[in-house]
Amino acid sequence: MNMTRGDTYEFKFQRRNQNKEVITEKPDKMYFTVKENDEMEDFILQKRLDDNTISYDEETHYYHITIEPKDTSGWQYGTYYYDIEVITNNKTKTIKKGTLSITSEITFESNEV
Repeated sequence: MNMTRGDTYEFKFQRRNQNKEVITEKPDKMYFTVKENDEMEDFILQKRLDDNTISYDEETHYYHITIEPKDTSGWQYGTYYYDIEVITNNKTKTIKKGTLSITSEITFESNEV
């Protein structure tokens, strides 16, 4: 994923099984976690299903995650690491991992007069 630092970035996804069928069961927990590197224990951003920073549409079975401007405004430009993890019936599974590239911003909040 690529995004400009300080912008709003929204994405949605459905959970699917190995046969590409939509999984309609809502997990007990879900986390979208971002770290400066993949070996750190501490995260710099986390969105969660249980606090509604990850939302779920029961009709379409899409999960929605929004990265707000305040979430990345203090970050350095560069590459960060993320994953999406679900926990259902005490079983933990990482369903996606990747990198988040934060690119330079031209218009800063202070320019928005």
